[in-house]
Amino acid sequence: YLPQVIREPDNLELRAYTMLASMHAGLAFSNASLGAVHAMAHSLGGFLDLPHGMCNALLLPSVINFNYSGSSDRYDVICSMFGNELAGKKPAERKELLLHSLSAFYQSIGFQGCLSDIGVTKEHIIKLTEKAMKDACMVTNPRTACMDDIIMIYESAL
Repeated sequence: YLPQVIREPDNLELRAYTMLASMHAGLAFSNASLGAVHAMAHSLGGFLDLPHGMCNALLLPSVINFNYSGSSDRYDVICSMFGNELAGKKPAERKELLLHSLSAFYQSIGFQGCLSDIGVTKEHIIKLTEKAMKDACMVTNPRTACMDDIIMIYESAL
């Protein structure tokens, strides 16, 4: 409903569905751990005093690219929710289809950008990575990530 409510901000029914989705997300967070994207977004948001959702959105494609092999079945469910047919597709094709769908969703809500657009430089990445590696959310990431992996993810989001 988010793309629709952005186009029709006075539509109370669409706003109610968006609020319900937000509540469902909050309930899900209470029953699951969040992984690298949140650990990295905590570090980024704290460093630049940015909204947590924006930080997650900027990092999500790069984190999915890294994590896909560690939890392809879960990512494939998300890809299917975008309306994609996955039968007969190889894992690399399914991952690219998910990333393309996420990009199209971002475009539909008017979201764009990368870390360099908000002032992050290569010089910031070590500090961001050190903080992210200490975040409790990192422990539950579907794929084990070392410091070099997190550096690579931040760099790919520049």
